Amino acid sequence: MNMLIFDDGQKIESALIENIVGTDSLLVPNDYWNRLNVQERKALRGKLPSLLRKYSKQIASMERLHYRAGKIKYNRGVGKMKKFSVRVHTGVWANLGVLAAAHGVSRCYLFNYMLWLEELGGKEDFFVKTLNRGVPSFHWTYKMTWKINRRQNLISRELQFEPNPMTSQYPYSIDKS
Repeated sequence: MNMLIFDDGQKIESALIENIVGTDSLLVPNDYWNRLNVQERKALRGKLPSLLRKYSKQIASMERLHYRAGKIKYNRGVGKMKKFSVRVHTGVWANLGVLAAAHGVSRCYLFNYMLWLEELGGKEDFFVKTLNRGVPSFHWTYKMTWKINRRQNLISRELQFEPNPMTSQYPYSIDKS
């Protein structure tokens, strides 16, 4: 009798920070691009790493930006978009990707969302200062799970991160008394 064996343990793994910097593309609305002067446009190309450092914990722990787990939300309805190149390490692009995937949005959508948070300025600074005070900018580990359950007709996206200060496991614990 012949036997067919499936290996569900397939995995792709590579270094998060490589010695090379890759070129990737992002889109911003033309209205936003046209408001920027030449220096601001040039600075925009290098803004992604600092935006992620500033907002990644807030974005990881907030309500999801898109309500449908089976769809990706893009920047539709904002008019024409301007494409520009950014030069970032793989780790920066991967962090943006996992946060965007967990929210069910595109990388460009999440980048524009972080630009919007930045424009809000003073309102969001309280959250940024509170979340980032005395701790690393990024969580140690992100785990994005996309689950499709055909029997129950459900699809879900879940983002887990460590350290999570709301757990009862080391290195953090909440006294329940």
